[in-house]
Amino acid sequence: SVPAKKIQWRPVPNYLDESNGISTQMSADHFVTWLQQAIASRRLVINDAKALVHIVADAVYLVSPGVFQRYAQEHTQIADYAKREEMADWQWAQKRFEKLHLHRKQANGLNIWTCEVTGPRKSRRLHGYLLERWQGVFGELPPNNPYLTLQEVAFQSPMQVDASKTLDV
Repeated sequence: SVPAKKIQWRPVPNYLDESNGISTQMSADHFVTWLQQAIASRRLVINDAKALVHIVADAVYLVSPGVFQRYAQEHTQIADYAKREEMADWQWAQKRFEKLHLHRKQANGLNIWTCEVTGPRKSRRLHGYLLERWQGVFGELPPNNPYLTLQEVAFQSPMQVDASKTLDV
């Protein structure tokens, strides 16, 4: 497996509160700080049926595009940045996040991992980013979600995979 980049957590800055009048350019670091704060304050729940963050295979799993859509809903000003680059607000945030290289790629080079969710009545699939070494945000990593199983794919060239299907939830 590819080692994940070590994350150095900073105190959550006040600029997340837009009522303070400080104008800040949205960035991947801002997303990560928001994620840290949202998890710590339990605005984002973990390992729940509707959660956007899960623990699977002893790593943090961010459901995509859901977690980026939630960020965009809470930070509507990123729509202006996204519009300039002719993309959806959540896609803009996701692209910035990918550039941090905090996620683990699959053997075939894809960023997005699939998890099989098995519940008492049905099963479905989630797609998202797999992160490791998130003890800085949790203190101690919560237990793995027993209802999620990480799906490893056989090696394929990224050209053989329809990337549009990797973002469906």
